[in-house]
Amino acid sequence: MIGWKQKKPTAVVSLDWGYETLRFEHVRKSGSTCRSEGKGHIDLPDDLFKETPEAIGSKLRDALDAAGIKEKNCIGSLPIGWLFTCRTEIPELDGEDLEFFFETHAEREFPFPIDELSISRSVFTSPSHKPHALLGALPSARLDHLNRILEAARLKPLSWSVSCAGSTFLKALPDANALCLIPTSSGFDLLAVCGQRLAMARSLNETDSARQIAREIKISVGELSADLQGSLKSCFYFQDKQKGGEFQEALQEVADRLDLKPTSLSNQNSNAIDLASDFLLDRANPFEFLPPKVSPFQEWSQRISTGRNKWIGGGATAAALIVGLLFFWQGQKLQALDDEWKAMEVQVGELEELQNRIRLYRPWFDETIPTLKLIRHLTESFPERGDVWVKDLDIREPSTVVCSGFAKSNQAWLEMLKKLQNSPEVKDLRVDQVREDKQLSFSFRYRWEESRK
Repeated sequence: MIGWKQKKPTAVVSLDWGYETLRFEHVRKSGSTCRSEGKGHIDLPDDLFKETPEAIGSKLRDALDAAGIKEKNCIGSLPIGWLFTCRTEIPELDGEDLEFFFETHAEREFPFPIDELSISRSVFTSPSHKPHALLGALPSARLDHLNRILEAARLKPLSWSVSCAGSTFLKALPDANALCLIPTSSGFDLLAVCGQRLAMARSLNETDSARQIAREIKISVGELSADLQGSLKSCFYFQDKQKGGEFQEALQEVADRLDLKPTSLSNQNSNAIDLASDFLLDRANPFEFLPPKVSPFQEWSQRISTGRNKWIGGGATAAALIVGLLFFWQGQKLQALDDEWKAMEVQVGELEELQNRIRLYRPWFDETIPTLKLIRHLTESFPERGDVWVKDLDIREPSTVVCSGFAKSNQAWLEMLKKLQNSPEVKDLRVDQVREDKQLSFSFRYRWEESRK
């Protein structure tokens, strides 16, 4: 994002970050089109985020200089595999209530606290005319690492987004509702498009056999809503010389089972060109991970305070008048709030006193404390090493436990499950879901019956 009323440049360096390669292209706006004025690439280490930013930035700077690119402004496209994604139906809320809903949903779905994530979303409407949102999250530590790389390469980031979520890429697809499979260096990226908006984005890394591809696509499509599944009529895939017949056989198998028409496409433009075209031609990309910048008013205030601006006379008088008016408005607002508080102070005090008494005496009304015993029993079933952990625990009446979480390995998850199965207090144990992506996630439920000894 660019600051308010800041003039957008006519040329940028577009960076297409991949899992093994960073491709860059110098793109300039020319009327209603964009043209490339130079490009190149650098190889990335196996774990980009364990390397020092200065080393990668210096390597990028050398490659830019070798390609004769002097442009400082840049934009970046993040790979799908670096993002956490989830999807939700949007309730009939607005303003702060809606923002609170998205924050709560992100807190439940993502394995990081929301204050450690940079979160963006793409809104789309399902075929049944219900609004949905696809949320994407990138750990802030990773975004900071990438920004330090650009700083070391003497580049200024203006946007961090996802090229396949932009209108240039989506509108080039022959169907507005379709699946799309894009080959990567380590597997594939699977997209679902609804009304030319991104509705699902998932990385199928380390997936190259026919059986694995077919299985992962069917699982992913099965997670979509029924009306969205019914609207998918086509499956587009971009051909890759390194991924041949086995991949096409798997795609045909999935297409037959899901009643989809597989169609081969070819990239006319690079991802870097598509990304730059959306940015330079003001086609807003719904995913934007660059933190907001300081407002122009704050920047103007800072410039005034440095003393470098030598305004005198009328300029100084105007600034003093504006500051005085702001303080006057603030005083009036504080006075109004103070009067409002005095009108409700007695009732608020009584309510706080009642709440304090409830908190004080609530524990004394339950002699057995069954909930604490239940939680202790569940905790003792988990390994001490921390190989399995809980994301969400819901205790429902009467004594029904619904638990979901993550595990570092399938063996650790099975050992924990076996402990629960062997416990006499656990009844009707049922596993709702087990899924392996970046890490194993699970969900199960059971009925708790405290043993009587």
